[in-house]
Amino acid sequence: MNLLISNGTLVDGTGSPARAADIVIENGLIKDIAAPHSVCPMHVDDTIDASGLIVTPGFIDPHTHYDGQATWDDVLAPSANHGVTTAVMGNCGVGFAPVRAVDRKYLIELMEGVEDIPGSALSDGIQWNWESFPEYLDALDGKRRAIDVAAQIPHGALRLYVFGQENKVNGPANAQQIERMAALAREAAEAGAMAFSSNRIAMHTSINGESVPGTFAHADEVMAIVKGTQAGGSNLLQVVSEGLMGENPDGFRREIDLYRRISLETGATVYFTIAQNNVQPGLWEELMATVDQANASGARIVAAIANRPGGILMSWETFNIFMDRPSYLEIRHLPLRERLKELRTSSRRARILAETPQSAQLKSGTAVVMHSLAAIYPLGGDPILEPDPEDSIAHRIERSGDSAEGVLYDAMCELAEAADGDSTGFLHIYMGNYAHGSLDAVYQMMRHPATVIGAADGGAHVNVICDASYPTFMLQHWVRDRTRGPRLGLEEAIRKLTLDPAALYGLNDRGVLAAGKRADLNILDLQRMKLHPPRVARDLPTGAPRLLQDADGYVATFLAGQQTFRNGADTGARPGRLVRGGSR
Repeated sequence: MNLLISNGTLVDGTGSPARAADIVIENGLIKDIAAPHSVCPMHVDDTIDASGLIVTPGFIDPHTHYDGQATWDDVLAPSANHGVTTAVMGNCGVGFAPVRAVDRKYLIELMEGVEDIPGSALSDGIQWNWESFPEYLDALDGKRRAIDVAAQIPHGALRLYVFGQENKVNGPANAQQIERMAALAREAAEAGAMAFSSNRIAMHTSINGESVPGTFAHADEVMAIVKGTQAGGSNLLQVVSEGLMGENPDGFRREIDLYRRISLETGATVYFTIAQNNVQPGLWEELMATVDQANASGARIVAAIANRPGGILMSWETFNIFMDRPSYLEIRHLPLRERLKELRTSSRRARILAETPQSAQLKSGTAVVMHSLAAIYPLGGDPILEPDPEDSIAHRIERSGDSAEGVLYDAMCELAEAADGDSTGFLHIYMGNYAHGSLDAVYQMMRHPATVIGAADGGAHVNVICDASYPTFMLQHWVRDRTRGPRLGLEEAIRKLTLDPAALYGLNDRGVLAAGKRADLNILDLQRMKLHPPRVARDLPTGAPRLLQDADGYVATFLAGQQTFRNGADTGARPGRLVRGGSR
């Protein structure tokens, strides 16, 4: 279909000043961009008047975990609902290929433990018509979606495939095993893997307590695999680092030194995740200074950052610290309205508060919450995106004289009641990027030349976060509404959502609006841009719940010239495909 988008304000993704322009789309590509009313296409099937609206490239999310979901889901929410047209998955060293039939359950348990995706949904949803990584890519390629997807080869699956469960999957690798992993990595890159991904965080474990295979791999193994992917046409290592949450700053420092060595020896780009943590809030600045020094010496290290606070959501419908206490389990099955009535009785409240968590997981989660009281904020019907520290739960506890658990209990009840029982309100536990009660550190990170936004985890942690809505957060808060500090210019913000991640992953056919590029684009009404509160949907296989978040302001989204979303609603068009990198 040939299309003319007329009279829009073009923000092309390069950071250049916005300008009025018409765009002609033919056969899924941008045919021409010119001043309004100056183009005369030979044939147009449809015209969209974008007067008063902003036209941008489609957004590219470089950090998702749709590896299983992409095999059964043709939409890939929540990313697709926020202007994302390309999603890169296979991050953090976890994924589902290569895999032998006997190891499928192991990889599901690993993904469930590390990325908090319900194992029952993965077991029911994945069809498993592959063993090798190239076969996995072919399986992805056989399904059409509302967005494009790209995949990385994960260290965890690769190491398990070479070692086998009968061996110690996190033990030292011998020369033959390293050679085999490098050969399979090359095969994966030749078939279209965008990068090699690895996980270095020891506490990232399967539901059985096993760290991600490769977590403790020596430098020679990582370098050999990177060189294997390079031989296949890929030149990127994506990694999450030990010490990310401040628990091991010396370990994080050693990791940065390792990335410098890998990059200098191989010439590869290393893309690692960083955030401001609550334990050592200034550590990120020190580490970025080290990155600057490494890059000045010839390395190529890029930090993945988030543009919002990082944390988890707590409510009566999802995760909460009371969820396995006996007196709560007695009423857990009730619809929320009825449950709230029971929760508000003084006898039920007293019994629940007198009990303790039953599982080790809830005991650990409760400890995290109790240590984060100064960084817990209510998230109700009109979300406040940069709350005042005076509104934290810690300040409410001081004013009330009640116990911390009692205040948390009552706050969740109040938030759910404010939604009139039809949905649930949340308490947002900020575990990163908000150590000083503002987003000033995030602003500094975003302005750093060696960072790319990409820590949203779309498709993962489905009961406790919905950070895949970060493009809308960027436009609403950082471009339009922020009052507690500097904002970003529209042109810079769009570049960070488009060209920056495209360039990192070598997606040279997208990320900017220019003649000859793919016609992936958004038409936005910036004045209407607004995040809705998160909501619980029970639409995963087996009816498992997940969090989604709607938004206003997306007038239209196009993928390869086909309109996939109209005013936030799915059109049913499925032009999305697998994007292959490397030599493919």
